[in-house]
Amino acid sequence: MQPYFPGNPFGALGGTVTPNASSAAWLAWDAKQGAPTFGAMFVQLAPMPSAQEIAFPVYMNHAGSNTPVKIHCAEPWGACNVEGLTIYIDPRELPQSGGCPATGGCAADNHFALIDPAGGYEYCLWQTQWPPVNGVLTVGFGGRAALAGNGFTNPSKPGTGCAGDASDTPLSLGLVRAKDWLAAIGSPSGVLPGAISYAFGCTGPGPLPPPFIGAGDGQCAGAPPEGSHLYLAMHDAQVNALGVAPLVAVLLRTMDEDHYGAIAIDSGGGPSSTIGPPNFESDKTYTAWGLPAPYLAQFVPEAVKEGLPTWVDATNNRRGFNLPFPSSVTWGSFVYAAH
Repeated sequence: MQPYFPGNPFGALGGTVTPNASSAAWLAWDAKQGAPTFGAMFVQLAPMPSAQEIAFPVYMNHAGSNTPVKIHCAEPWGACNVEGLTIYIDPRELPQSGGCPATGGCAADNHFALIDPAGGYEYCLWQTQWPPVNGVLTVGFGGRAALAGNGFTNPSKPGTGCAGDASDTPLSLGLVRAKDWLAAIGSPSGVLPGAISYAFGCTGPGPLPPPFIGAGDGQCAGAPPEGSHLYLAMHDAQVNALGVAPLVAVLLRTMDEDHYGAIAIDSGGGPSSTIGPPNFESDKTYTAWGLPAPYLAQFVPEAVKEGLPTWVDATNNRRGFNLPFPSSVTWGSFVYAAH
């Protein structure tokens, strides 16, 4: 999402990684949960809402064609820095999982991210009710981050940020976009344009400052907290020698010490050795505007060609893919970096 959030930690190249003082302890906790693996990713088989969608829709404000709505934050969690603010949305721009019902009872995250270049902010909303009612867009909680900042400070209200996830990370940062992923598979040094954001199976108390400023929702003592920056302690040539599928190799090269690593921004809710799944951009970002769905139209054929393990979940109308690590990559192959 360049040129937004200059100086954000997701764009910092690795080089020689200095281990965090807790790196060995966190890796030991990880190892107790099992072998490292990327979590399964899911691709919707049709551009329709699903209660199980995990990808993030990130929309760009289209001035002149959108409807003004005021944001209301329903959760009593203190100051919500977008309470009462007006944003401009389009009815086609569905939240993750289609949005929470106006009657309440939302069970999924229902993220909604809107980038407003003219206003200078990214808005990150959680448990978004859909559609808006009487000009009000009700969310569980949310926030905004200045595009000219590093993504974690709000000049109008210092100490607050995007608040769409537990670490207050803008939802666009670290997002794995299909076009970036597919463009990188043709080169032995091909990588994503920054660190991968992901939700670890369970995180420790935190998050880890700086620059992460959220309250954190980690529940596993001894686990790496949100904000922890994980690197694969290898280099491109070593990753290429593993002989993994090209799509997996791109993720591993992105995480290695020649490049950007991966940063935990949220907790998945239970102990797990899963790195992720990485936070993927939803096809809704494109299908809302009548454009082809890049994951469905481009990623799926490539993943099938590469032989990635796959299945179809007919109940939720989606296709799942595993992104397997080779057995030679263990938790001893990683390092958590010092901030």
